[in-house]
Amino acid sequence: MRILVALDASPYSTYVVHEVARLSMNTWADVTLLGVDTKKPDLSHGTSWLSDEPIVQKMQGFREEFLSYFKDEASSPYAKTRHRYELVPRGKGLWEEMCVCRGRKEFRVRIRYGPAAKQVLSEAEEEQSDLIVVGCNQQEQCAWAQDRNAPEKIVKGAPCSVLVVKEEKKPNKIVCCLDHDRVSQESLELINQMLTLHQTNLALVGLAESDHLKEEVDQKMKEILKYYTDQKIKAWVCVLDVTMLDKFIADAAGKGIIALWMGQRSLIGKFFSEDRVGKLVRTARSSVLILR
Repeated sequence: MRILVALDASPYSTYVVHEVARLSMNTWADVTLLGVDTKKPDLSHGTSWLSDEPIVQKMQGFREEFLSYFKDEASSPYAKTRHRYELVPRGKGLWEEMCVCRGRKEFRVRIRYGPAAKQVLSEAEEEQSDLIVVGCNQQEQCAWAQDRNAPEKIVKGAPCSVLVVKEEKKPNKIVCCLDHDRVSQESLELINQMLTLHQTNLALVGLAESDHLKEEVDQKMKEILKYYTDQKIKAWVCVLDVTMLDKFIADAAGKGIIALWMGQRSLIGKFFSEDRVGKLVRTARSSVLILR
C-alpha cells in the first residue's frame, strides 16, 4: 500500500500524522508526507533560507513524530539499513555514483507549492498512491487554512481512496456502504485495518435498487460478512433500498466513521453525486472514508 499524507502547518495535520503512523504500524505501507503551501517562495536570492520557512520546519517535526512510533530501528520498516551505490542524475547529461540509504519500505517527506488540492492530486497520480489521508478544521466545515475547500476537492478528484480525518475521539463504529458485487479486495482489507486501528464495531450495508434484488444482495453481503468473521471481526449486516441512502448516510455520519465504496460502476456512485459527497465531507462529525 502506498499512502500519501496531505499536510499543512495547521494543528489538525498533527493529529493526521499520528493517525497514519498508527495505521502504518499495522500495514507497513510506503508513506509520503506531503507538505503544501499555497504561497510559492521567492528563489531569486537562492535557496539557503528555505530551511527557515514555516512549512519546512513543520514537515521536519512531522517526520520526527512519525518515526517516533518506530523506536526499534532493528524492526522498523523505515530504518535506513540498506546502503548501496546508485547512479543519480546531477544535471543535463551528468550522472554521479552516490551512496544511497534505503529502508525496507519507503518513507519520504516532500513539499509542494501552489494550489493545495491540485498539488495533492498531482502527487497522488505521479506516485500512484493507494490512499490519500487528509485532515481538516471540523469547526469550519472541514476547511483547510490556506485553501478552504481543499479536502472536498481532493475527495472529488482523487484517483484512489481518500480518508478525511476529523476528530480524535474514538468512533463507536465504522459503517460501510458497499456495492454488493463489485467492492474490491483492497477496500475490504483497508476497512479491516481501520477496525484494527480503532478497535471498534463494524456495520456492513448492502444496496439494492429493487425488492426482487434484495435476496441476491443479502447473499453477497453474507459472503463479505464471512470474510470479516474469518478475521475474528464482529459485524452486522443489513440491505438498504437506494431510495433510503441519503437519510441513512446522514444518520450514520453522526455516529461513527462512514465508509462509501465509490469505485468504477459503483451503485453508490450512481445515486450519490459528487455534490452529495462534498456535503458529507463538510458536515459529517466523524471521519469519512471514500473507497475506490
